[in-house]
Amino acid sequence: MKPSLVHLTHGFKTALAAILAYGITLAFDMEFAYWAVISTVIVMQVYVADSVEMCLYRLSGTFIGAVMGVAVMLVIPHTPLWIGSALFVTIGICAFLTRYKTRYRMAAITVVIIIMTGIFEENIVLFGASRVVEIGLGILCAFGVSVLVFPRRKADVLKKRLAEQAVSCNSLCKELVLAFIRRQQHVDEGPIADLENGARENQAFLLNVHRHEARIYRLGTDNFQAKVFLMGRSVEHLRTMVRILNGIDGEGYDIIMSKELSEIAHAASDTLTALMSDRAETGSDNLCHLIAAMDNRLTQIRKEGRIRRFDLDHLVQVISFYSSLKYYAEDILAGAERILRK
Repeated sequence: MKPSLVHLTHGFKTALAAILAYGITLAFDMEFAYWAVISTVIVMQVYVADSVEMCLYRLSGTFIGAVMGVAVMLVIPHTPLWIGSALFVTIGICAFLTRYKTRYRMAAITVVIIIMTGIFEENIVLFGASRVVEIGLGILCAFGVSVLVFPRRKADVLKKRLAEQAVSCNSLCKELVLAFIRRQQHVDEGPIADLENGARENQAFLLNVHRHEARIYRLGTDNFQAKVFLMGRSVEHLRTMVRILNGIDGEGYDIIMSKELSEIAHAASDTLTALMSDRAETGSDNLCHLIAAMDNRLTQIRKEGRIRRFDLDHLVQVISFYSSLKYYAEDILAGAERILRK
């Protein structure tokens, strides 16, 4: 979905939830209907997971703030000095507690509502309970619209992200192996930095999917967890290969095993792409065969003494790059077993 369409849909859903809340408050003749409408605007987010999280924060924060505000109003005189002191203390406490839970920011808002608008109310308990009901109604409307009307799930976005990142890994791995074969050329670190940032963001997406969306939809979060873990491991190996290539200056060497390395790079990356795209045929059997063939080829070259031509630094570089590529392929094979079992 294009960004403009995403935000257009978000605007429509927010307006729909607000109008729904407004209509319900009119039907039940609620005194302070605007708190329900305001709540829909506060909690409605682009993604379902974020909306659910905001709903929980707003609802729990509202309850805590209402209890605190009502308790204060029951024990203090309703004079400007005492009201000001109560606001100072309660808002200060809520603001401090945000270091532990974000919901206390919502609690501070509710405390202000209760204290400043409930000064002249005869029944402050009923007044506080009514504000909780109005805000809760707005939250319920926002939740319903977010989940039922054009839901934009982080699970769907995460699935798409993983497929796109697999394509990027595919391209980068082939480029790194080509640079290695071409006498160990230095490479640009921009692409691997982008992949590292993406892998870290995947963890945040997965956490939100697991905590919120998985409670509403049947998503199979174990499969997502296996994929996110595999992507993170794959990016780590690619980062190691980049460091190896950029770690040594000077003239490089021709690589005898260029054919085997290229085949592994193509097969491993293609398998990773297939796994992230949920294709039935992953090519993992072929990858397993190529890893064994590459090991046999290296053993043969060592027996022939053909690695003696490398100086020590370049020998370490060559063996390290070979090992990193092999670990990249082996982790993809292990990931295939975990993902295909789900």
